[in-house]
Amino acid sequence: MAKILYIGADDFSAKILRELFRFKYLEIVAVATYPDKPKGRGHRLMPTPVKSAALKLNLPVLEIADVNDSEIHKKLAYFGAPLAVLVSFKIVPKEFLAAFPNGIINLHPALLPDLRGAAPVQWAIMLGYEKSGLTTFIVSEKVDCGKILLQSEFDIGIDETAGEIFQKIVQPGAEILERSISEYISGKIVPKIQSGEYSHRAPRILHKHRIINWEWSARKIHNRIRGLSPYPGAITSFFEKTVKVLRSKLIDDGKSKRPGEIIGIENDAIVVDTGDGYIALFEIQPEGRPKMTASEFTRGYVKPTRRKFT
Repeated sequence: MAKILYIGADDFSAKILRELFRFKYLEIVAVATYPDKPKGRGHRLMPTPVKSAALKLNLPVLEIADVNDSEIHKKLAYFGAPLAVLVSFKIVPKEFLAAFPNGIINLHPALLPDLRGAAPVQWAIMLGYEKSGLTTFIVSEKVDCGKILLQSEFDIGIDETAGEIFQKIVQPGAEILERSISEYISGKIVPKIQSGEYSHRAPRILHKHRIINWEWSARKIHNRIRGLSPYPGAITSFFEKTVKVLRSKLIDDGKSKRPGEIIGIENDAIVVDTGDGYIALFEIQPEGRPKMTASEFTRGYVKPTRRKFT
């Protein structure tokens, strides 16, 4: 039986936790995550997806508000796990790392050293990658720079969204992580220093990254939309209303003359001109409203005198 402590927060991390729990030789002694946060109009305190998953699996939960808190470091060591596993969490200091004699294994959804940062799946799609991958590595003080255990590739389809990619890599992610734990503990894997040059960084998604520029090519806009779907969503303005665009498709033909202009509505799609080519929009969410099909948005918002995104 191998004792580990699991560290994570988001939905992807929660799904990986559930998959790891199936491996009976792993004893997950506790789960560390962020404290509950107020959400929604009622500001009701809500747990992280990882906490919700841990409670359903009857696992002890340690809430961490401050990774630099020395009392937290003592509590982590108290559980007696020589090894921790981290999936989607903030940067941790050396004092935090010291709580685990065998270190912390991180699952990162990119082929390091490329796409170091907080949003590797989103940036892989936004940058037009056709392939990316999974990396397990030993966490060090420098972000995503630790020694590599294992790597594997996955394909990115031309219309796949970030949400779809995250769903697709849960099973292979859990499998490569489980293998990494097993072979690292047994000494079968010798961690290797990262080599080669990175092509791009993958920083946290900011508001400026979400804004669609209709002067861009249709392909770049399409990549931006699917890289940010379903959350936080690429945004644009439609007559002083902010709208998210959540699903789109490239159209092969089209000579651009009026970027942002709606040039047609067909087959439940809004066809929009761009800086280079046309793009079809299928799913849109106006600010404060539920997401809509193109037909629903057309009926409620598009008028003869209102046919341009800005």
